[in-house]
Amino acid sequence: MMNENRVGGLPRRIAFYTDARAWGGAEVYMAQIAGGLKAAGYDPRLLVADRREVDEWVDYLRERGLHVERFRPGKEFNPRVFFDGLKLFRGFEIVHFNKTHPRNCLPAVWAARLSGAKVVIATEHLALPPDSNVPFGRRIITTLVRLTNRLIDKTIAVSELSRDMLIRNYGIPPEKIVSIRNGIDISQFDATFDPSAVRVDLGLGASDAVAVLVGRVCDRKGHTFAIRAIDEIRKRIPGYRLLFVGEGDIEEKLKAEAESLGVTTEVIWAGFRRDVPAILASVDLLILPSEDECLPFVILEAMGSRLPVVATDVGGISEQIEDGVTGRLIRPRDAAGLAEAIIDVLDRSDKGKSLGEAGRRKLEVEFSIEASIGRIPEIYRAIYFQHGRRR
Repeated sequence: MMNENRVGGLPRRIAFYTDARAWGGAEVYMAQIAGGLKAAGYDPRLLVADRREVDEWVDYLRERGLHVERFRPGKEFNPRVFFDGLKLFRGFEIVHFNKTHPRNCLPAVWAARLSGAKVVIATEHLALPPDSNVPFGRRIITTLVRLTNRLIDKTIAVSELSRDMLIRNYGIPPEKIVSIRNGIDISQFDATFDPSAVRVDLGLGASDAVAVLVGRVCDRKGHTFAIRAIDEIRKRIPGYRLLFVGEGDIEEKLKAEAESLGVTTEVIWAGFRRDVPAILASVDLLILPSEDECLPFVILEAMGSRLPVVATDVGGISEQIEDGVTGRLIRPRDAAGLAEAIIDVLDRSDKGKSLGEAGRRKLEVEFSIEASIGRIPEIYRAIYFQHGRRR
């Protein structure tokens, strides 16, 4: 008779913890991993910070039948987070942290280990060195991160570059870190969409040449440079439109800049949307002029949609985009270079189609969701039974 509380010898109940502040790639990752484990018979319990910014994401998780518990958010080094964590992790043998920065969740990691968890895993999405305005702040934070990482059995990096940076910046022993690149469910991009209806809904014309930037409206995503590139692009591409999908705290500043540059009519603000696959199927190009990234899900989504991509050569983007083959790579903070690359793709529809098709083929070979999710239980299992042998 099968043990109802175990799957393949592992506990069914697994805690996923995140101090999320937005609905972005890291949150897409957590939803996919938890959903995949649920389909495999596990009972993932998602522990999510009670912040207004992630309310819609939490609704989305619950719509997918995932169990979500909210906890009081706190500062990264607030001792209260530790004591709250002791209660949250009680009874869990496996705890998986979803971290958007190496300095996130540090008190909670200590709580997980001291609550008796046999397996403590962390997925790291960004591996940049810490920033601080306090004297010796960077050194102190780096030391705290390194000490905390000793309590983590295995760290998952979502790109090869991220793995190298975590080793270099935070001294994680190479044997304690593994790279498992993000993957997506390709089938969601094979659905039949009605591009004309989507364009009407967004206020776009049927003949407009549309570049879309999907992501949180914040400084590091490069919206400013996308706006500054418009004037040069519209000289060569009649009907060029720039579509922003997402919300953020610099939206009014960007609208003021667009007005000062005389490009207000070229910029379309779509706000937060759940129908990203339909939007990607209805536009001509994805741009991502970010100043830092890890392995962006939105690029994988564009590849699934056979959409050409222009992105900055930062983080793990070069693992997704091969310049001139599956997209175009540019330098960050370079409005002129961005304009040139956009014109290069939009000026020839056959070239854009070729890039998009090559991207789809690369996605199918290298970024399947099965490869991404399938390795996670293997990591749990190896550590769990190694822990049992140590006992």
